[in-house]
Amino acid sequence: MFTWDNFVQALKRTSVEFEHLKIIQLAQAILESGRGKSELFKLHANPYGMKFRREMRAIADQVIYTDSAGETDIYCKFDDLEEAVKGYWVFIDRPVYSGWRTSNSTPEDYIEFIAYAGYIGGPFTGSDEDRKSKDAYIKKVLDLVPEAKTLLGISSPTPTPTRKTWKGKGVLLEIGHGVNPSGFDPGAVVGREREYDLNKIAAQEAKNVILAAGVPCTVTDFGGVTPGNDLYEIGKTAEGFDVFCSIHHNAANRSAQGAEVLIHKTKGDAVDLALAKLMSAEIASELGIRDRIARGRDPRKALGVLSGAEDTDVRVSVLAEIYFMDAPVANRKDWSERGGRAVGRAILKWLAANS
Repeated sequence: MFTWDNFVQALKRTSVEFEHLKIIQLAQAILESGRGKSELFKLHANPYGMKFRREMRAIADQVIYTDSAGETDIYCKFDDLEEAVKGYWVFIDRPVYSGWRTSNSTPEDYIEFIAYAGYIGGPFTGSDEDRKSKDAYIKKVLDLVPEAKTLLGISSPTPTPTRKTWKGKGVLLEIGHGVNPSGFDPGAVVGREREYDLNKIAAQEAKNVILAAGVPCTVTDFGGVTPGNDLYEIGKTAEGFDVFCSIHHNAANRSAQGAEVLIHKTKGDAVDLALAKLMSAEIASELGIRDRIARGRDPRKALGVLSGAEDTDVRVSVLAEIYFMDAPVANRKDWSERGGRAVGRAILKWLAANS
C-alpha cells in the first residue's frame, strides 16, 4: 500500500529535468488522487490517473482499473513511488504534448499548455464549452500550488506591489496558425522553419514581459481557424480583455523587411492606431529594421480576427507582423524572441499611458 507522505518525500528527493515544475506535478497529484486517497494511487502508485500508453512500457505496467465515474480502462501501474515521479515526465514527453519544453518558463505556462494540448478532455476543440472545461482544470491546479509549495518546503516570495494599469482581464495574445480542426496550418514556411513556431516563440516572450510587470496575460492558440473556419470567432475571445494582439510573421518577396502592426480596416479607431504605431516602432527599434507604419504603410486591413475582437468590449486590438521571415535573417529564433519582448513592452507602455 502506497502512502501520500511517502509520495511527497519521493517527489522531493527524485531529480527531474525541470525542478521548478515540481510544484505543478504535486498540485496535479493532489487534485487527481485526492491527496493520496484514490485506490489507483494506494494500490498502483499512480497519483495522476495516467492511462497506459505504449510509450510507458519501459517504466510502467498495465492494470485494469475502474475510476470514480465508473469507467473502466487500462492505467499505469508503477513498482515504486520514484518510478511514479519519473513516469509522469515520460507520459508528458509523448508526441501529443509536443512543445511543452518551450512552454515551461513558469508553472502557469506549463499547466496551461498541457491542459490545452489534451491532458484534460483531449486536445482543444475551439469550443467555448471545452475552453471553460480546460480553464476550470487549470484554475483548480493553480489553486493548489500554495499547498504544493508548503509540502515541498518552498517559500513564496513576497509579491512586489504593482500599480494596476489594466481595467479588464489584462492581455490576450493569440498565436497565429497551428493545429486546427482541419489539420495543421504552418503559416509561411522558409526552409524548415514554420511561421507558427516563430509566432509561438514571440507570444511566449511577450507574455513573460507582461507577467513580469504584474499584468495578467493569457496566450491562446486556436490554430488559425475554428470548427466553422471563421477567424471572426477567434477574435471574439477578446471579450473582456484590455488588449488583444494576434501575433504573426510576414513573408513576401524575400527582400522586403520591416515591422508593421495592423488594425481593422473599418472598425479600428484612434486607440487601436496609437497602439499599432507604438508597437511597430518598438519592434523596429529592437530589431534594427524599418518601421513600415511610420514610413506610410496603411495599417488598416480587413482582418477577420480583428473584426471579431472589435465587436467585443476589448479596449484595443491589433495584429503584429513582427518581421519578414523570408528575408535574410541571421537567427530567426533570436529575432522572434526579441520581437516578442518588444510586443510586450509596447503593450505595457500603452496600458500605462491609458490607465
